[in-house]
Amino acid sequence: MATSAQRRQEIAAGVWDDLLRTLYGSSEAVLARQRARWCAALTDFERYFGPGRQVHLYTAPGRAELGGNHTDHQHGYGLAAAVNLDLVGVVARNEDNYIRVKSWGFNKLDVVDLDEPNPQASESTHSASLIRGLAEGFRTQGKQVGGYDAYTTSDVLRGSGLSSSAAFEMAMGAMMNEEFDCGLTPIQVARLGQYAENIYFGKPSGMLDQLASALGGVIFADFEDPALPRVEKLRAKGQMPDGMVLCVTDTRGSHSELTAEFAAIRHEMEAVAACFGCNVLGEVREAEFWARLPEVRAACGDRACLRAMHFFEENARTLAEDRALRAGQFGRFLHLVGESGHASFALCQNVYCASTPARQELSVALALSQHLLEGTGGAWRMQGGGFAGTIQAFVPRECLERYCAAMEGVFGPGSCHLLTLREQGAGRVL
Repeated sequence: MATSAQRRQEIAAGVWDDLLRTLYGSSEAVLARQRARWCAALTDFERYFGPGRQVHLYTAPGRAELGGNHTDHQHGYGLAAAVNLDLVGVVARNEDNYIRVKSWGFNKLDVVDLDEPNPQASESTHSASLIRGLAEGFRTQGKQVGGYDAYTTSDVLRGSGLSSSAAFEMAMGAMMNEEFDCGLTPIQVARLGQYAENIYFGKPSGMLDQLASALGGVIFADFEDPALPRVEKLRAKGQMPDGMVLCVTDTRGSHSELTAEFAAIRHEMEAVAACFGCNVLGEVREAEFWARLPEVRAACGDRACLRAMHFFEENARTLAEDRALRAGQFGRFLHLVGESGHASFALCQNVYCASTPARQELSVALALSQHLLEGTGGAWRMQGGGFAGTIQAFVPRECLERYCAAMEGVFGPGSCHLLTLREQGAGRVL
């Protein structure tokens, strides 16, 4: 263990370049940027919490949803990959039983008194609620978490569909787990992240995002039993052909204030499930749904029925995508990606908010992607919860310059990001 100043000197001198290469790639420009970023995080930690303290450094990746849009919370399948955009955290333990977290870009300090385990109304939908919920989650597992001071900086696009919230949750969860020797598995920590998000933050999310950030790589998850999901990790290396690049375009419309829209998808799907005496659509036989469609329409309305259709289609498609990747059939995988994108428009209806039809950033980005990539062998889809944020596109390398220029011409400089898949999940790295 070293002080913040010692770690900063080592990183600036290139001592930890091999570590940075495993996380971000070998480009010298990228290495220089990450050295500067990590050094700045250590400097800012000192600014808020004082110099001379012994620290650890953590990282937690964002994720790209590859398949399974709004299927995990219905006990279906999910397919996702950790990416090179990540959260970096500097942490030092304290002795006063408070967790204090300062995050770059936010004009507040989260202060959580660990003697108060219950959800606080003033923290709902704020990051402090996630910290408190995680700490209480550890306690429910018989693990005692103490106080710490942390500074975080994240390049996971906030409110974008790359799951900046899961990266934050898994960074905090890793800090609690490793600083206090709790010994939970990454899957257990991911489950506590979902608990904090559902109960303390107030967002009825599934667990796919947390699993991808916690485990790294490409993961396929079966949520038939959400308390014990069956998770298989595919190595990130080799999943993306050399001639194809994964791009995400930030349409500059944040979905961070759209919790009610996300919740409506889950509530409507579960209303349909209730017609069959079930809690979630994963428990409903698809053939029975189609046979009783007139009755379900009358009880739940058309949008709920369309979203149920989306679940059944998307769930089967996600399983097919997983099989295509395992078989090395990337063309087949891309065809399924395109089908998923169309289903978001027609069935799930989470590409834009019906209450604000003049704002359709995702729709424009998807239409432009179709104009640019149709017939090239590429594919495009919305990702994440939807309604705003980012789209993803698999772009042939020969089309990359034209594609990025066109997207940034509409959505602004720096809006198109080239991603690489990342093998490492959330955890302590120094």
